[in-house]
Amino acid sequence: MTQQAKPLLTLDKITSEPIHLQISQRLKQAIADGKLEHGERLPSTRVLASQLNVARGTVENAYALLMGEGLLITKGQAGTFINVSFNNSAKTKPARAKQTKFINNSKRAVTKQENTFLFQPGCPAYDAFPRKTWARLVSSQVRQQSYKELSHSDAMGYLPLRQALANYLRLSRGVNCEAEQIIITAGYQGALDLLIKSLSLAGHDVCMEDPGYLFASRLLRASGVNIIPVPVDNDGLDINKARLLTENPNLIIVTPSHQSPLGMSLSPERRVGLLEWAKQSGSWILEDDYDGEFRYSGYPLPALKSLDDAEQVIYAGSFSKTLFPALRLGYMVLPTPLVEIAEKYASLSYQSLPLLSQQVVTAFMAEGHFAMHLKKMRELYAERCELTANALTTILGDYLQVSTYKNGMHFVTDVHTQQNDKQIAEQFNARGFAIQALSNWTTEVIYNGLIIGFTNVSNKTVAEQTAVKLRQCFTR
Repeated sequence: MTQQAKPLLTLDKITSEPIHLQISQRLKQAIADGKLEHGERLPSTRVLASQLNVARGTVENAYALLMGEGLLITKGQAGTFINVSFNNSAKTKPARAKQTKFINNSKRAVTKQENTFLFQPGCPAYDAFPRKTWARLVSSQVRQQSYKELSHSDAMGYLPLRQALANYLRLSRGVNCEAEQIIITAGYQGALDLLIKSLSLAGHDVCMEDPGYLFASRLLRASGVNIIPVPVDNDGLDINKARLLTENPNLIIVTPSHQSPLGMSLSPERRVGLLEWAKQSGSWILEDDYDGEFRYSGYPLPALKSLDDAEQVIYAGSFSKTLFPALRLGYMVLPTPLVEIAEKYASLSYQSLPLLSQQVVTAFMAEGHFAMHLKKMRELYAERCELTANALTTILGDYLQVSTYKNGMHFVTDVHTQQNDKQIAEQFNARGFAIQALSNWTTEVIYNGLIIGFTNVSNKTVAEQTAVKLRQCFTR
């Protein structure tokens, strides 16, 4: 990979064009020309900086610029990769023209990559993202960066972004906090990894909903955490059963606004009961508010953190769902006693948070685009949720039943055949899709269902065509 990239990154150090812009432009052109393949791993910022004889911060800025445009994505220790999800971003044709063609020409053959997003849970609507506004802000922030900003970043994250988040969370989620309590993380995975270290969770009990977020449970197990799976019912996490399973868990992880993956909300009584239990047992609570902004009937529910008088709730959010996953930006609101230890471990972390991405998000929020985007997405997702559910019920009603909990960015369907949900998902995904088998998300409770996203289902025709393809996996 490095040998292929070297001739693409010949720099002109005499010209007035900034070095980081030269690097980003050459990489972008190489992607557009197909000289760098989608999904290909790029050299680390340290390695590329050494090869080009430039400061590491210069390469980090170049990478951050391309991440801001959705062309690159970071995968933790695995490195930085060309983002397959945005494989048309670098083309010379405008993105809007391609999107319009996809929406209006329903008879056009859908490519395998477009398939991926149609029923994939957890993905925002890529066709509705304000790319022109985002690109303008990226360019503007690059021009405004000072030498100080290029050379150093705060382990807690960009302060203006933390201040903007404090205001946003106060108004939209009822969370009263100061910017000093907020830490910016490398997505939700980065937040969870930081908590594992800060709370010394290895070898200790952590309560988690069953079913619960698959990728969180994998990370916890890999870190040596003793997961206590707790059943959920129509009111969310069953507190009474949790107390029978463990007396003093170090951490209780919940998704109170929209249970992941089933979709119900944690009832008011359960919220009070959970806070009381945590206070009695000395446990911390991690509130994963992964898509709490997207509620389609009434107003979004206040966060559990808004009731946290005893400072036991750690609130976690992410821009992966509200903006796009390639940002890899999340955040936590920490109880005051945890701020110092979290900052210590964040400063020791290998994960680098590109300053440019944080600055662009800050500007996006400050200019009002974030609030406007969320409002538009609520309306769009409510429409796409309904048309997807209707298509599945009409075409697959004899095989599955769509859950009554339809908020967030996905819903669950119960499979009413003898077929295993894993087999159905495997057959469907072999055609280029990316649905999830519900049984993969469970530990002890038995489920047979599918987790289906709807945010990228652009119209009724696409919903019905995709549902027909899914039905074929049932009838084989």
